[in-house]
Amino acid sequence: MEWRTGGNPVSGGRKPLAAQLLAYILLGVHFLVLGYLIFGGFAAWKWPGALFAHIPLVAWAIVSSIFPLACPLTEAENGLRQAGGLLPYTQGFVETYLAGVLYDPHHVNRFRAVIGLLVVVSWLGAWWYAHRRRAVRRLLDSAPPNSSRLPVN
Repeated sequence: MEWRTGGNPVSGGRKPLAAQLLAYILLGVHFLVLGYLIFGGFAAWKWPGALFAHIPLVAWAIVSSIFPLACPLTEAENGLRQAGGLLPYTQGFVETYLAGVLYDPHHVNRFRAVIGLLVVVSWLGAWWYAHRRRAVRRLLDSAPPNSSRLPVN
């Protein structure tokens, strides 16, 4: 019965099991947020409003790379892991799951530079697409009233 209860016979295991489940869900959310941090600017090529969530996320990433700030998602995940009877991370999320897997831990600055380059390219592309959309709208708005007009998305 121990595997069903999460290993805590005193409380019946329901609370620790729920905390473990929430910790794993938050782990998935953490990966999604990291993916959005890296590739979210490309979403702005199609949906310009995506930058309103992407810019603060990038700002947080820059500030937390410069100053030793704890990630709120990592802190919440560690709290849930401890409540569920699991060991918390000894390092941050990136160091635990990405360092040594996606890049050599000695090349963390190169990894950050590649991510920064992806963000800059995505933002430049978002600006270019927005500029192009505005130019097409101006062109269509300046057409004579009796001419055939193409719909603008």
